[in-house]
Amino acid sequence: MGVNTAAYLILPKIIAALFVIPLLVVIGAGISIVGGLLASVSTGMVSSADYILGLNSFFDPYFVFMMLVKAVVFAFILTSVSCYKGFFVGGGSIELGRASTQAVVYSNIIILLADYTLALILT
Repeated sequence: MGVNTAAYLILPKIIAALFVIPLLVVIGAGISIVGGLLASVSTGMVSSADYILGLNSFFDPYFVFMMLVKAVVFAFILTSVSCYKGFFVGGGSIELGRASTQAVVYSNIIILLADYTLALILT
């Protein structure tokens, strides 16, 4: 049919992951800040004014930049390795299970190496 299957199947997944995974990281960070506020205020250990003062005094915008850079890099690694292993799998269900296990293992190892490398570069 003349359709480039790799670009048709893989590229939309990578583009979607590059947008959605950093968005989920930002949402998770926001929820954790609000959750910390609710937990500290409801127990009476810290007042809301002290919590917000602590947020403002220890906030560094560079950490947000590092968070987003790592999220984008990890999203690319996760989707590209998984798409590669899934695109070139052959055989039946046994090989598909083996390929998905390998994709998870390879992605985790590459993400750990990328995390170490990015920590060296960005700090």
